[in-house]
Amino acid sequence: MQERGVIHGFSPDVEPRALGYSMQALVRIRPMPGKLQAVQKLIENIPEFGECDKVTGEDCFIGRLYLRSIEHLDHILDRITNIAETSTAIVKSQPVRRRLPPF
Repeated sequence: MQERGVIHGFSPDVEPRALGYSMQALVRIRPMPGKLQAVQKLIENIPEFGECDKVTGEDCFIGRLYLRSIEHLDHILDRITNIAETSTAIVKSQPVRRRLPPF
C-alpha cells in the first residue's frame, strides 16, 4: 500500500492530556480583507493548531486547537484577532476520533 501511495507514513497516537493539554477548541477564522495569506501563515506557525482546514463559506479556516487552559486560548486568539474574526467552540467530547475512510 505504501508503494501505491495509499499509505504515506506512520505516526504515533499521542494522548494530548498526557502532555498537559486538557482542552480542545474548534475555531472558525474569517480573515479581514486582504489578510488571507497573513492569517494562513500565522496559523501555520502556531503549534497548538493540531490541524486546520481551508474551507468554503463565510469562514476561510476551521482549526482544532490543543490547549492547557482558557487563558491559553485567550493568548492564542489575541494573536489572531487583530487580522481576523474568530468564533470558538470548546470541545466537550469527541464521539468519533479522526479515522480513515472505508477501504
